[in-house]
Amino acid sequence: MARRRHKVQKNNTWDNLTGFRYAHRGLFHQPLSASVKVLIPAGKPLWKSDIARWKKEQKRIVPENSMAAFRMAVKHGFGVELDVHLTKDGTLPVFHDTNLFRVCGVNEVIEDLTREEIGDLRLLDTNAGIPLLSDVLDLYTSEKAATERIDTRKTGKSAAKKTAGSQSSSGDEQNPLHLPLIIELKAEKNAKQLCAAVMEVVDRYPTLNYCIESFDPRVVYWLRKNRPDVIRGQLTENFCRSREAVRQWGHILTFGMWCGAPDILSRPDFISSKFRDRKNLIMRLRHRLGVKQVNWTIENHRQMKDVDREGGLSIFERFMPK
Repeated sequence: MARRRHKVQKNNTWDNLTGFRYAHRGLFHQPLSASVKVLIPAGKPLWKSDIARWKKEQKRIVPENSMAAFRMAVKHGFGVELDVHLTKDGTLPVFHDTNLFRVCGVNEVIEDLTREEIGDLRLLDTNAGIPLLSDVLDLYTSEKAATERIDTRKTGKSAAKKTAGSQSSSGDEQNPLHLPLIIELKAEKNAKQLCAAVMEVVDRYPTLNYCIESFDPRVVYWLRKNRPDVIRGQLTENFCRSREAVRQWGHILTFGMWCGAPDILSRPDFISSKFRDRKNLIMRLRHRLGVKQVNWTIENHRQMKDVDREGGLSIFERFMPK
């Protein structure tokens, strides 16, 4: 007799994630050169001279992936996309790059450090340190993060208002809807350990409104096998355009990653792709099969309207959405 497969009940719903804007690495404010990824550290970071100029002009610096950037996002009612690593002592810092040089000016790999060593570092010559995942989750499950959802299909109209203690869309009065998080896992040969550590922390926050994504298909597959209740997403872009990807993986594997070959095993709930790649034939096929759409990095209102019209989620940067 054929074994009946039951649909897994998610501990969060896609509907809880829609109707929000997502600030890329928080609502930060920093020189453009500080956002340029430095692949080969040499001499002083590119942002040093720009930071000095900003200070002279008395501009406020809010570094990416800082608590100040996350508090600004909450203040303006935005969800955020953030990045998480796993250090050698099991700490979960919120930081984008593997190497600390671009943002902290230190030529070290973050996975090789400890919580104590990370605590001494500062972001872009400010007083801001590297936050831990738990710090951000505390903020996004607080009273300040109670939400008012907007209807992205009807600009300027409110679709649903949520406050702390109000009934969530899932119907649970004890679990109010909070501003959502898109948590990206940065796996560096430690996918299983990173996933387990992140879920151990996330599970301490039953009211957290979130989903998890990664470029590493091993992360998405781990979630499917071990935590199918979590909304999971595969980050992607047209890797065939990247010389670095072709050099690292070879032409066949690079094409396979772009075509979504790993999706056969990991079965992501959504695909998070670059804005310019969203209408590629491969992406259209994925969405036709019912996979949800997330796009990054949205740089203006016109791009955001396009994504809204297509029913996707927008991860924006360097402008203030209406």
